[in-house]
Amino acid sequence: MKNSMLQAAWDFVGIPFRLVLFDQKWLPYFGWTTLEEARCCAVRSYLKGRVLDIGAGTNSLINQYDNGVGVDIHEWGGGALVVEDTSRLPFADESFDTVTLIACLNHIPYRQAVLREARRLLRPSGRLIITMINPLLGNVGHAIWWYGEDKHRGGMKEGETGGMWSSEVLSLCRETGFRLRRHRRFVYGMNHLYVFEVSHKQ
Repeated sequence: MKNSMLQAAWDFVGIPFRLVLFDQKWLPYFGWTTLEEARCCAVRSYLKGRVLDIGAGTNSLINQYDNGVGVDIHEWGGGALVVEDTSRLPFADESFDTVTLIACLNHIPYRQAVLREARRLLRPSGRLIITMINPLLGNVGHAIWWYGEDKHRGGMKEGETGGMWSSEVLSLCRETGFRLRRHRRFVYGMNHLYVFEVSHKQ
């Protein structure tokens, strides 16, 4: 399944299993692309320089890209730095060229504070990359994804949501010093990819 067209066709055949029925860790045994890999693949071409991945989970993006650091408030393995608060990170101002939040901003109750921290940590020419699902799809997904990471940590916490509307993402980022440069959909249009740059009108 190394041919991309064959892989895409096989992934399409496997939609019910990939997106609903199977634990993501089972998918490689069947040659299917995991949601995590699909997200990392969507993001990789927009990365530049040193990367900070907030909400890094198993640290897949950083382990693949090999120039940066992942942080998370939970230990998922993979070498991400475990921190108490992702809005107060132990890095100097302007330490990174890219900050990513892959499918996690909706799980951070203090979203604006984390985006302000991303703004502090980015160099003037830096970029912020976010992936997100809308709350309708996200709420259904989180209800049926028996293998979801939220289930492993005791369910959704106060302030978490199943997803975010584009208007929410854009408004939060604009308020914290970012300007949208690119927006596209991926994984059958269900996921959104946003690429922001640092706004100098602060």
